[in-house]
Amino acid sequence: MNWEDLRFFLAIAHSGSLSQAGRRLGVSQPTVSRRLAAMEARMGVSLIDRIDRGHKLTAAGNEILAAAEHVAEEIAGISRRVSGRDRVVSGNLRITCTDVMANCYLAGKLAGFAAQNPGIDLNIICSLQHLSLTRREADVALRVTGRPPETLVGRRLAGVAIGVYGAASDRHAWEQRSLADADWIGWEDDTYNTMMIAARFPEARIRHRTSDMLVIAAMARAGLGLVVLPCYMGDTDPGLRRVVPDPADEHLMDLWVLTHPDLRRTARVRAVTEFIADAVISDRDLFEGRRPQGV
Repeated sequence: MNWEDLRFFLAIAHSGSLSQAGRRLGVSQPTVSRRLAAMEARMGVSLIDRIDRGHKLTAAGNEILAAAEHVAEEIAGISRRVSGRDRVVSGNLRITCTDVMANCYLAGKLAGFAAQNPGIDLNIICSLQHLSLTRREADVALRVTGRPPETLVGRRLAGVAIGVYGAASDRHAWEQRSLADADWIGWEDDTYNTMMIAARFPEARIRHRTSDMLVIAAMARAGLGLVVLPCYMGDTDPGLRRVVPDPADEHLMDLWVLTHPDLRRTARVRAVTEFIADAVISDRDLFEGRRPQGV
């Protein structure tokens, strides 16, 4: 077994499915499946059991996972220490965040960073899973969290407020009826978004559901119902209108920019973290729900 085998196996072990592992690795699901089958054939053991909507590790898989994580930690440590000595603002830079953050905010801001730093090649990795900065799956993370890992360093940039939104074309209809009488759009699973609707609007009827935040916004724009969205997303969407004037009273989560301690003095990491921090802090009213829509 070589390092590439271990790299594929770690992605499989840390993902909920082979397709998720493929996205994490930047390859197709069939490629992951073939690589896994070849590993199992060479070793003569099964490493995962296929279950409904995913997989779980076998006993042999769990043994390999422990060893593979140790090897990955050693390799990542070498990489971090060497990269941490870099004083040149150039090279490849991997930034991880959610697809919503990338689409609605970060991608547009990074155009300015790329223009200022032509020697840096950006790789934006969109994932709802928290990629490991310790294992060098990414160099910098922009995360909405209540408590960042103690193994990382960074700074809090802003609170993230939430608001209730409906289609801008239906603005007067929302104003003329009770929110309890409206159709709502929630998550496919009983997740944070759906629980938040139930807590703040106990009489709300969640009629439609989806598993993707960008799709939730699209459904709301089409007039299918009301949604709960972060203000930085809803207030910048011309097809949406905030139905409840004030966002949630408290910021339940904070936005952090994070990196590994070994990389914080690397020139390119320092450059992008400072750029992101300056951008978000200047847009703090947007993130905390105080900026008028359309501004």
